[in-house]
Amino acid sequence: MMDRAFFDSLLFRIGWRLLVYPAALYAVFSLVFFWLYAHPKRYVGTYKPEDFGLKPESVALTASDGVRLDAWFIPNKASKKAVIVCHGYPMDKSDVLGLTFFLARRFNLLYFDFRATGRSGGFFSTGGARETRDIAAAAKFLKDRGFAGHIGAYGFSMGAATVLLSGDPLIKARVLDAPYADLGGELDYIFGRWGVWRKPLIALMKFWSLVFTGVNVSSVSPERAAAALKTPLLLVHGDADRQVPLSNSERIKAAAPAAELWVVKGAGHGENWYGAGDEYERRIGAFFEKNL
Repeated sequence: MMDRAFFDSLLFRIGWRLLVYPAALYAVFSLVFFWLYAHPKRYVGTYKPEDFGLKPESVALTASDGVRLDAWFIPNKASKKAVIVCHGYPMDKSDVLGLTFFLARRFNLLYFDFRATGRSGGFFSTGGARETRDIAAAAKFLKDRGFAGHIGAYGFSMGAATVLLSGDPLIKARVLDAPYADLGGELDYIFGRWGVWRKPLIALMKFWSLVFTGVNVSSVSPERAAAALKTPLLLVHGDADRQVPLSNSERIKAAAPAAELWVVKGAGHGENWYGAGDEYERRIGAFFEKNL
């Protein structure tokens, strides 16, 4: 047994402080990062459907856990098909209007703010885990409006990942623009420049996620969800994407071989519509027309 004098010594008291204090400080530091990501600053864009010649109906959706979602329903009386449009993190529904307004020529559209973003309720954003409940609320709204059997979903970035995570049987076809394949892997990529500090930071952020949201980040895997899907899937990804690299869609394609992968040359994150132009509108419109 160690002599009691050792534990009372100055060397021991300094030593344990050098270990415990930095560890505690790093835990607090990781909590701050988790909080910034899970409770993002609210962004409310200035674009409105009217700016694109569309006439929206303002509606409110309610997710299964009671979270209220702010939404626009854009009717097309000439169509019996509808598409749910899902924005990326940490933006709001107005952010994807410019990428998707062309769909209103052929389909009824439903835009909404995910929980903890835009004008919707909710406190924590969970990278797609709880947001699947928001998509389910959107699909139910369209079913109640008479579109059962003809509902599709389009998602960008986190919205794309969430559309894939959602196995809602009401959704008959999915278009994913720049999805991530795995939430834990995306965090690892984001913090890639942190070197040896990356893994402990991510491990602690995952711990805080479990504590505050009940979400196991390691279980949030669109790639695994893709393997279980039986409905048509179109992946669109730019080969110059530095936020969510093309390898993410390639992994999803490998998990779901029947999926179609369209690589847009020279396009970065959020640039596929700009890079492909009319071809973007043609291919996505035709995909939904065929499969809804």
